[in-house]
Amino acid sequence: MTHLLACVSSHGWGHLAQTLPILAALRARMPALRVTVRSGLEPAMLRARFAAAGEPEPAVIGDDTDFGFVMHDALNVDDVRSLQRYRALHADAGWLGRERAALRALRVDAVFSNIGYMPLAAASSLGIPAFGACSLNWADVLGGLHADRADLAPMLRTMHAAYASADLLFALEPGMPFDGFARRVRVGPIARRGRTRRAELREALGVAPDRRVMMIAFGGLPMSLDTAGWRLAPGWTAVALTDGVHETDAVRDGARLDGWPYIDLLASCDLLVAKPGYGTFAEAGFAARDTLVVPRGDWPEAPYLVDWLSRHARCAPIALAMLQAGRFEAAIAAIESQPLRAAADGDGAADIATRIAAHLARGPQAAQAGAPARVSPPGTGGRTPG
Repeated sequence: MTHLLACVSSHGWGHLAQTLPILAALRARMPALRVTVRSGLEPAMLRARFAAAGEPEPAVIGDDTDFGFVMHDALNVDDVRSLQRYRALHADAGWLGRERAALRALRVDAVFSNIGYMPLAAASSLGIPAFGACSLNWADVLGGLHADRADLAPMLRTMHAAYASADLLFALEPGMPFDGFARRVRVGPIARRGRTRRAELREALGVAPDRRVMMIAFGGLPMSLDTAGWRLAPGWTAVALTDGVHETDAVRDGARLDGWPYIDLLASCDLLVAKPGYGTFAEAGFAARDTLVVPRGDWPEAPYLVDWLSRHARCAPIALAMLQAGRFEAAIAAIESQPLRAAADGDGAADIATRIAAHLARGPQAAQAGAPARVSPPGTGGRTPG
């Protein structure tokens, strides 16, 4: 039996949404696979997501080391607190030794990370097969947000070397290119496909069958909208999956749609209003769903997501101020002036699982052939702790 430690970032829900299909596909290829999940996400939510996916309940270890970035809300990074947390992590010369000790104590046979770099470095230094997968990596995000900060160079070098130590580093489409990583493997999207239930949705909302429906969603990070003053164009109803929704004749609180999976809502609406986020955009691409894009500041991953979705769905930007005011007319007109796009396709989870299973089947000696240099934490003088 192979014991896999899956480390999942607590930066929103997207990292878990990417990881679950990979683990399911890997279990299909390795039925005896045993999975332990390490994450800062709520354990009950983690177990519920595994159950909903038809996967056995994993052992869960609480650990918020891979926090990604501290956010003010779904759109804005808290740079001050994020940098404080990263500096604290990298000022601690004992992090690699503790990671190594944790892996030894768990007796893991392989490590999968989405997308913390510390477990990859520790696994590699112990000769344990290590795999990373995501649409972004924190080294490129931090470097992109602070390209002018020379003082961050030592931290970025450590992060980059940790990612580079992975046996395979999977860069999901759509997402950042992971340039500069020799073991990078580009793979297709990971996203769900929903059931189209247009008539049922309009019946649930209590609106006419020909009513057009827009869905407003911001993923697993907090976002509040005051919809009390919204006046939508004739023929439109908004379903808002946000906080602070004030229901009117034209606005519905998505939380009231009991029994409606998010992915079926997406498949059954006419328009998505969202920030650039991997899961949201990949699923919109699979549905070829018209999308109004709420700018996400200078988040480095965002341009890659928008560019990809623009090839598979009609897209137009909408300023946050216009969203907050409920003024969608101009942005909708910009979408309707565009030709229709062809929906996206692909199965990145299957591609990743096939490669990981094949890599593990070759055994530890093959896995260590040509292994990258070990990562040494700050303050060790280049020595890797034993």
